[in-house]
Amino acid sequence: MTQHLRLGNIQALRGLAVLAVVLSHLMSVERKYAGDRLLGDVFSIGLSGVDLFFAISGFVMVYVAWQAPKGWHTSLSFLFARIGRIYPLYWLVSLAVLGVWLWHPDLVFASNTKVSIWRSFALLPYKYLPLLAVGWTLVHEMYFYLIFAALLLLPTRFRAWGLLVWGAMVLLAAVMQIGLHSPVLRLLSNPLSFEFLGGALAALAMRRFSGKGWQGALLLGCIFFIATCLLSLRMGMVFWGNWPRAVCFTPAVSLLVYGAVGAEQAGKHFSRFLVWLGDQSYALYLTHVLSLSAAGRLWYLVAQEGPWDNLIMLPLLLVVALFVGDVVHHYVEQPLLHRTKAWRKTLF
Repeated sequence: MTQHLRLGNIQALRGLAVLAVVLSHLMSVERKYAGDRLLGDVFSIGLSGVDLFFAISGFVMVYVAWQAPKGWHTSLSFLFARIGRIYPLYWLVSLAVLGVWLWHPDLVFASNTKVSIWRSFALLPYKYLPLLAVGWTLVHEMYFYLIFAALLLLPTRFRAWGLLVWGAMVLLAAVMQIGLHSPVLRLLSNPLSFEFLGGALAALAMRRFSGKGWQGALLLGCIFFIATCLLSLRMGMVFWGNWPRAVCFTPAVSLLVYGAVGAEQAGKHFSRFLVWLGDQSYALYLTHVLSLSAAGRLWYLVAQEGPWDNLIMLPLLLVVALFVGDVVHHYVEQPLLHRTKAWRKTLF
């Protein structure tokens, strides 16, 4: 496996994932502020971008750190890197949301104002959404990073077994329904963990097979993914409950990730536009709801009967979200990352 590979196709998948999520929320904003609808319920399948993100995380962690030497130093260095990647920008965006929430709570949550500020900022499990609602996915991310940091304490030859043991424990806990007792246990037993695990196993397969059969994996992944999205439309919101979602999406997103990296190793590169989106995906993911909501409220002031203003405003709102994400990525996120990388280099 060539460690110098930039994983541009993985960035493209990130771009596809974040674009899907943005479009699903754009549908919600249109429904709330426009009065008329052009975006149908089909855009709810954009929620699947989260499932793709989870598999990508599992793949990348194994890809970049699997051969790292065992021990506390490696584990703590890994955790510091992930904390530095996730928290600083999340805190800044959450502070902005906190200011709005303290001024006018219903601008942040239409009905639920039961927020735990410290749990939101710490990304700890809670029975309600974090202050920055999309942070619920980051709670899952940090859980996986803790699991992976624990795996780095093991010798390399035992790490795959560690992944399998973790998967078995999640399955047992889910079957026993221990998640009914507390938010922490609900997180530990959440079947969406299998999407991380699927991505990790895809990375192990890449290490062993060096991308062989990537065409078949990519084709099957696309077929499974499309079929799962169609199933979600048929089942409605029931589908997005944890079990149907995890069981159906895990093989699809795992195959997509394996196929994408295999394609890159074979010299096949995905869309540059999607790579550009992937580069700013974290900033866009954190800011797009704020951007769309603010622009949507302005739209509400001038909304007209009929679809014509929708035809103008929907692309405009999308451009606004992408612009804000790109600006935050270049002028806030990247400087923060440079600083945390320097601290990591000093400490570790």
